[in-house]
Amino acid sequence: RADAQPAVPVSVPVGKIVSIHAQRTQVRRLLDDSSPADAPTAYYALFHDPARSALFTQADDRGRVTGFVAVCQTGIDLFRPLLTLQCPNADCAAALLGQALKAGRPYILFARVNQLPLVSDVLRLDNHRILHILRLDPRRFQPVINVLARSETAHDGTPRCVIESGGVQAVAGVNWQSPAFAEVFVHTDPALRERGLGTSVAAGVTQAVLQSGRIPLYLVEDGNGPSRNIAESLGYVDTGVRQVYADAVYSGQ
Repeated sequence: RADAQPAVPVSVPVGKIVSIHAQRTQVRRLLDDSSPADAPTAYYALFHDPARSALFTQADDRGRVTGFVAVCQTGIDLFRPLLTLQCPNADCAAALLGQALKAGRPYILFARVNQLPLVSDVLRLDNHRILHILRLDPRRFQPVINVLARSETAHDGTPRCVIESGGVQAVAGVNWQSPAFAEVFVHTDPALRERGLGTSVAAGVTQAVLQSGRIPLYLVEDGNGPSRNIAESLGYVDTGVRQVYADAVYSGQ
């Protein structure tokens, strides 16, 4: 969606501090936060805790932002910041990554798969996974009744559902949520899979997300048939959009 004008670094007058809230207003034009395709990137760029987020932007000759890199401290890994971006070309990505990252430091790359070719020259990527973004079709969703499933609220206020008996057997919750979407996760004890436990807890969280006015999303790795089966049994459908999740180290070049 970026315009074709050449991108130049945003120039900030000496002494003027641009708040992350002002940056987010500028960046919003590059993202559709009502679309599942942009939802994960939009969460970290626009809605993640501003005290633990930093944005780096480029603009065209009219001062309109054409690309950005967001770096966020998250609970996923306390030692590796999460990195996401939306850039129109490799030159923009390289310039912004040069501003945002430290050479040799590890990061987590979490971005639209179409950004992957733009960063391959400046990031060393390992253990990369391609995730399918599934979106719930509310018309297909039917609540699952399981008396063993206990609904509760996580420490961050998001819904959680758990089945326990001598330890956690299955748990589902929310990785992140924006005003429009929430990403549902589920984990089942490997020894207890294929008993419907994962489906039960995932259904509980899915229902809670719907009741909050948000649309549930489910990200599933290529080849993870059991996880995909849980999602599809509840009415999640593939959007056709792919997200990359990878270990990344900035080369400094």
